[in-house]
Amino acid sequence: MAIRTVNMSARPLGQSTSTSNEGPRGKYKARRTCKDMDQPPLFFFKPNEAHGEFCQWYPATFTVSKEEMSALIGHAIDADDPEGWQPIYFHCAEQFMMYCKAGRFHDSETQRLVLATRDPKEQKRLARLTKGFDAASWDEIKSEVVVAGNMAKFGQNRHLKDMLLSTGDRLLAEAASQDRVWGIGFTAREAMMHRDHSRWGENRLGKALMVVRERLREEAARAYA
Repeated sequence: MAIRTVNMSARPLGQSTSTSNEGPRGKYKARRTCKDMDQPPLFFFKPNEAHGEFCQWYPATFTVSKEEMSALIGHAIDADDPEGWQPIYFHCAEQFMMYCKAGRFHDSETQRLVLATRDPKEQKRLARLTKGFDAASWDEIKSEVVVAGNMAKFGQNRHLKDMLLSTGDRLLAEAASQDRVWGIGFTAREAMMHRDHSRWGENRLGKALMVVRERLREEAARAYA
């Protein structure tokens, strides 16, 4: 899995009439059809609810190499590890994200603790205790981290990949009422009361998933070219 830079706009979805979504190093065409644009957004939130597979907490096993993560966070991970650059197993996208968050600030102990638990809530709690954390530094890479984790999650699990690709070009939105960064800041019902999306949050997770969806689609097209 090659690491590619992602430009996640802070602009809430829906404030532009453009039919393209932002992607790696600029923009890629989302190819949204009239049929897709007529469909309502696909909302998701908790892993045990409708479309929960798109949640960061949804259980899914995948691997990412230390080399790839090192390129992503800006320095070597466990450079002196006797196991070398063997891939690391993750059990959900949240675990990968929190592992990279701690790694960004050289907190190997928190990384170890994050890997030791399969509880995504605990993984998130542990990462909040990252030593030397700097919000501005994390902001520089956090969206790229989420894209990379979900590329591995959906790319390595066929049923999840098929599910994501089956959404066509529908708008994906995390209906997290308390999160206006990764989510839209509204429940699904509340969000539909603001159909122009002008009051929505950044929806960074939804945007990341749409980047992943497009990349997987491009990979499939190349495979059959």
